[in-house]
Formats: sequence, structure tokens, C-alpha cells
Amino acid sequence: MQCRSFQPLNLSFWVVIAMAIFAANLSANSASDAVSRFAVEHRGLSTGRPIIFIPGLATPGTVWNAAADSFMDSHDLHVITLAGFGDLPAVDPIGPYLELALDALANYLDDERLRDVVLVGHSLGGQIALQLATARPDAVTRVLVIDSAPFYAALFNPAITPEAAREYGTNLATQMAATPPQQFLEFARLGIAVQSISLSGQEQVMGYMSASDQATVAQAMGEVAGSDFRPGLANVRSPVTVLAAWSEGAPYSAKQLLSIYQRQYARLDAVEVHIVTGSRHFIMLDQPDAFVAVLARVLADNQPEREG
Repeated sequence: MQCRSFQPLNLSFWVVIAMAIFAANLSANSASDAVSRFAVEHRGLSTGRPIIFIPGLATPGTVWNAAADSFMDSHDLHVITLAGFGDLPAVDPIGPYLELALDALANYLDDERLRDVVLVGHSLGGQIALQLATARPDAVTRVLVIDSAPFYAALFNPAITPEAAREYGTNLATQMAATPPQQFLEFARLGIAVQSISLSGQEQVMGYMSASDQATVAQAMGEVAGSDFRPGLANVRSPVTVLAAWSEGAPYSAKQLLSIYQRQYARLDAVEVHIVTGSRHFIMLDQPDAFVAVLARVLADNQPEREG
């Protein structure tokens, strides 16, 4: 999530930012309405500790392939693709997108009787992961968030209020959905450089956006832009690790970016924030070895005793 200098909020700006917050043989899960809200590729060691990978805006589960391969022999992997992202069909109703996705994933944890779960979420998926940890505290024991913040709008306008962000998010969703498809993709390409540091990574991300359902992306982006999830952080019982991307040319130093993220997550009782240098928004594409190393440390950490 590359922090850019503050500027007036307008359609073209937010369509660019929409890109910044964001399997073969996917098999739909049969639990309640989870069938329509997401698909899951289940692989790895079925007796291992469960890891649930949740991608971000307009991103399919295949974005996790390289990382997932590192844990195939030791962990029970559940790779999610959310409805309307990548080539997974959109569903009706589209929204409230985050709430319906959260409910479906919570039902999935219940139906699969998953325990000692590690949630890994990128961008929008990181916000869902934090809420899922709150909704199912007895099932989730660790959370790894990649380049995401609970009050996203404040990263670009620190003076914005939750009320103003909510109104803007609603208007943004409407404007994005009404933009002609070709123009929508042209706006997205304007911001492609903040997604990945490599040309191959940028084209990969652009391919995700091109394959995704525009109305779904608009709805989900509007909700992310208009939501302030910070109050709910106090209810997260699991230790959380946050990775934030930084590269040369960013408007903030790595130290300043660390401070920004630490303030965003100040209401968490147990949190570590780390800056990943030489990376842009898609850390798992730009710095795959660093990402795998952090996830391995998260998995290896002993779980602290919980009060109560």
C-alpha cells in the first residue's frame, strides 16, 4: 500500500487507489451461502495446522501460489477467491460485500470445524481477516496482514472523519460502477506502478483487474474507502503481524511509514508491524522470500496463554 502525497479526492484518483488495496481447479465449498460468496482450493497436509489465505481487491487465490507451495508438506491450506474477483463469477446481491464475505467465511470455519487457524490476508483480505478473527476468536490464533490498514481513507487524508469517509465511499462505488469498462481499466493502469515493483508483477495484477467484475470491484472498493474498522481492533484476541511495503521514491521514509501503521493498529493488544523494503503493494510478488520467512516465523511462534 504505497502512501502517496495527499491530494483532492476525485474519481480518477480513487480508481487508481482501488488497485492499491487489493487457482487452478477451484472447488466451491458447500457450506450454506459460502458457495456463492467464495471458492476455495484446499490443498496441502490435511492433518496440519490450517492456513487460510484471503486475497485483496480484484485478486484471485492464485496470487498465493508461490507462498503456498512452501507450506504444502506441513500445513492444511485453504486458498480463497472471493466472488467477482479474478474469473470467479459475481453474485447477487453484491453488497454489503465485506459483511457477506465475512459471514460466509465464518460459516466455513464452523462447518469445517477448523481450530488453531492462521489467517493471512492481503489488503481488503487483511481487513476481512481481522474481522474474522473477532467473529471466531476460538478458532483463529494468529493473523498476518499484508499492506492493509483498518481506516484506509486516513492514509491519504489524515483529517477525514469516519462519517465523511462513509459518504465518500458510497459515492465512489456509484461512480466506479458507472464508468465505461475501457475507461475503468485505463484508470487502473494509471496506478499500476504502485502495485508491484516489477513489470511482470504489474502485468499480473493488471490481468487480475481485467478479469474481475467491475460492479463487484466498485462495491468492494467503496466499502473499503468508506469504512473505519479501528474500533473493532480492541476485540481481536489473536496476536497480529502486519507487513507494510516501502520502496525508494515513496513520499515517506520507512521510519515514518512504520509510525503511520503503528498508529492505525494502536488498539490491538498484541501486534507487530514490520516494513518490507524493496516492495510495493503486492509484497508476496515483489519479495516472496521475505514474505515466506515472516509467515514461517508466525507459524513457529508459541501461542501466548489467553486471559479468561
